[in-house]
Amino acid sequence: MPVLVLGPLEVWRDGRLLPVRRGRPRRLLLSLLLQRGAAVAPEALVDQLWGDEPPVNADNALQVLVSYLRRSIGGDDLRIDRTPAGYRLLVDAEDVDMVRFEGLVRAAGAAGTAAAERLDAADAALALWRGAALAEAADDPFAQGDRARLEELRRQAAELRAAALLDLGRHDDALPDLGQLVRAHPFRERLHGQYALALYRAGRQADALEALDAVRNALADELGLDPGPELQDLAGRILRQEPGLAAPPVTEPPPGARPEVRPPPAPVAEVPAPLTPLIGREAELGDLREALAAHRLVTLTGPGGAGKTRLAVAAADGHGGTVWWADLTPVTDAAGVAAVVATAVGTGLASDEDPAGALARWIGARTALLVLDTCERVPDDVARLVLTLAPRCPGLRVLATSRRPLGVPGELAWPVPPLPVPAATEATVEAVGASPAVRLFVDRAARARPGFALTAGNAADVARVCRLLDGLPLAVELAAGHAAALSPAKTAALLTDRLRLAGDGVARPDRHADLRATVDWSLGLLTGEEVAFLDRLSVFAGPFPVEAAVEVAGADLAADGLRLLLGLVRQSLVAVADGDRFRLLDTIRAYAAERLATRPGEERAARDRHARWHAQFAEEADRALRAATGQPGWFADLRATAPDLRAALAHCLGPGTAQPALGARLARSLAWFWSYEGAYAEARTWIAAAVAAGPHEPLLDARLRLAAGMHAESVGELATAEAECTAALTAFAGLGDVRGEARSLLHLGTVRWASGRLAEAAAAQDRAVELFGSVGHDSGAGLGLVQRARTALEQGDAATAEQLLADARHVLDRTGDEHLVALCVEQLARTRLATGCPGEAARLAGECAVSFAALGYPEGVVAATLTLGRAALATGDPAGARDAALAAARRARDLSHVPATAEALELLAAALAADDPSAAAGLLGHAGQLRSRAGLPLPQAQEAPVAATSARLAAVLGDGHERALAAGRAAGTDALLAAERGRRSGGLPRPG
Repeated sequence: MPVLVLGPLEVWRDGRLLPVRRGRPRRLLLSLLLQRGAAVAPEALVDQLWGDEPPVNADNALQVLVSYLRRSIGGDDLRIDRTPAGYRLLVDAEDVDMVRFEGLVRAAGAAGTAAAERLDAADAALALWRGAALAEAADDPFAQGDRARLEELRRQAAELRAAALLDLGRHDDALPDLGQLVRAHPFRERLHGQYALALYRAGRQADALEALDAVRNALADELGLDPGPELQDLAGRILRQEPGLAAPPVTEPPPGARPEVRPPPAPVAEVPAPLTPLIGREAELGDLREALAAHRLVTLTGPGGAGKTRLAVAAADGHGGTVWWADLTPVTDAAGVAAVVATAVGTGLASDEDPAGALARWIGARTALLVLDTCERVPDDVARLVLTLAPRCPGLRVLATSRRPLGVPGELAWPVPPLPVPAATEATVEAVGASPAVRLFVDRAARARPGFALTAGNAADVARVCRLLDGLPLAVELAAGHAAALSPAKTAALLTDRLRLAGDGVARPDRHADLRATVDWSLGLLTGEEVAFLDRLSVFAGPFPVEAAVEVAGADLAADGLRLLLGLVRQSLVAVADGDRFRLLDTIRAYAAERLATRPGEERAARDRHARWHAQFAEEADRALRAATGQPGWFADLRATAPDLRAALAHCLGPGTAQPALGARLARSLAWFWSYEGAYAEARTWIAAAVAAGPHEPLLDARLRLAAGMHAESVGELATAEAECTAALTAFAGLGDVRGEARSLLHLGTVRWASGRLAEAAAAQDRAVELFGSVGHDSGAGLGLVQRARTALEQGDAATAEQLLADARHVLDRTGDEHLVALCVEQLARTRLATGCPGEAARLAGECAVSFAALGYPEGVVAATLTLGRAALATGDPAGARDAALAAARRARDLSHVPATAEALELLAAALAADDPSAAAGLLGHAGQLRSRAGLPLPQAQEAPVAATSARLAAVLGDGHERALAAGRAAGTDALLAAERGRRSGGLPRPG
């Protein structure tokens, strides 16, 4: 069973990747793995995993994580034992890539081994790396020694590979990697000697001597040292052109083994995956699907527990096209509605002023089903959103669930009826068993008590239970959940007493009271600690993992939190969600929340623990995302946890600011994720609230300033961005935080680049790369090199840009960061376009557009699409350029990304110049207006193309040129884009 740690953690068994939840479970596994079979004391593990913020029941929380790992990956070939000294992990050493790597490095350096064998060993060793070693524990002290040791062995493997290539006479194959390695490691003398020897053997004696002179100067200037005797001797031998330096006869490389191809991770489900079958709704499901085919808005109505969500899941599963699922359970206002729907459809919350309009622009003509689940808390806000989307998104259909209709014109309100129950006169097993309500009871009771079946002895009592509960699905499930302890007869007797209190004792009570009475009865069967645990779970807004439930709801309870949770699952009070998560149904959550609210001290403590858990989760996610550790999985986890992240932010930073420092930590940790998602409006709202709740401790304040600057930069507010990033830079420098200082410089470099101050941008980027390199931060150094290449290209130095990008790719390939690698390739596409290779630029940009879309990075999609458009224009394809520019403009507008919007409009103007000069001039005028309002100068690389387009239009339009520019300045962005879309599709004529 391979256990892979030279990159993101992976555990494989029988060719299948086993799921290991990100965060503490993975860090626990790595901690045990690094002990190589030795035991670790529980208190040491608690300190490693929680640091200064251990949970209340730390031993219980640790045991939950161990139990999870045993269930997820345990087996004969990998197990976690408890010994008197603590926990230990037992696994065959040869199944761990780290151990295999160490053995291969030893083989690559073994004296007396043939060069070809040493090369094979070095290649095999380096091929094991998929990113940074022990990536999930990058910031954990327990892993730092092993990380440093493995990185040093990796560098040695690269040196051993180069030595083997040189021994085989393959200096030309060694040169590209050696050139990048010496730039990445300026003080490793062996690498520099290998590089000089390879240059000499390639017939480049002068370059070889220059390389040796460069390392001599670097050692003297930076360290005050002279080169070692081997380098000094090599320089003399090269000057003398000694015969012994000649290359041996070339040995051709043997055919190498292909790396193992692993299946991609499974896609995240967009629709909740039910774990139990839908019973008794066959007719309703068929009718609902017909209704969705005939109506664009269908609202399932009915009381809580009627099964609206479950029916919507079944309808969505059979839809056959794109489905977006938006759970509005935790939402309290219009902004929350827009944010949740934006996440569901795959775009960030785009606009401060008009989020509904931004969503409508993004959805456009897409054909999809949008499910809006649990609308009853915000029906008016949902209605307004639907009224905006429906007329502007002709391919969109909406299925809503709510306790009452939304009241939107064209809505089909669809009451979800209770399940049919047996008539009082029906007593046979056959007649009673035909009832859908009874079928549901029997199915759920059999899950609580295996072997339960409908018999002649219990049929009448089961039928009576279902009639007492009026066939309400959730009430039936709750009653059936107690089958392990109560017979149907006892259940019916207890329910009769409870419902008589809740209703009028004669007629059927109203269904909401009926359900409340059933829930109350179910809680009456619980222990006091089970009730407390359930009530505290109500602070979760969405699905939650077991360890979060135990830490948040199980604090200071004597009973084991895991047992409490599983007991509630068995009694149908807690549902199992996707994967290994749990959730409360909305009705149960509301009921439990009401009870918890009567104990304000306990509620506040539970919400504090909930916020603390999610702040720690967000901090770990942020570290992993920046280190390119399992990015797709972390993004999926953050999206799935979004309702609880918002609930935690609201608790900490909302009215009363219950936990300002904790809320600031949470907002700061989500800043990069929000930027990646394009959720600039949400980011700026919470970051501003965090700043306003300060001052906090100095490092947190510095990070908040940088986050504020980053998001101001993204929307083109350059003056604000520069002020915030400069303040952050000063603060980080004062605190001695090198990474923070380097990140601030990167963002300052971008601001100065966007402001046209290229020399200042280059200086900031060079310093950032230097700082990142000094702390071994490959992701930061690689990104800095990409941005420095962009600046070099703007300065007209394409050759330097190409070299910087080659160095960046070498560094970024070590990280496994697909996002940053795609950024590097996209900048290479721009460079190739500038050097007259539009075909190659289009190919590279197309690859990047696909990569960015797959990664869910909208800003990257815009950049790649713009490059595609410029490449199309350069190859004489104005129609292709128009399509690309229009797509980029729409996406940039959705993101409220002013610089990209202006850039797209300028490209669109160039593409339209021949066919519609008046429209093209209007677009240029509007782009200029956007730049002027935001204080954005025209980038130097775009000055000549825009000037050429403007001159061409002025020549064609004459006196009308200025009028067209003025009309564009006065127009709205959305109106201009809508007019162009209409003109392209042959629709309504463009307004003149």
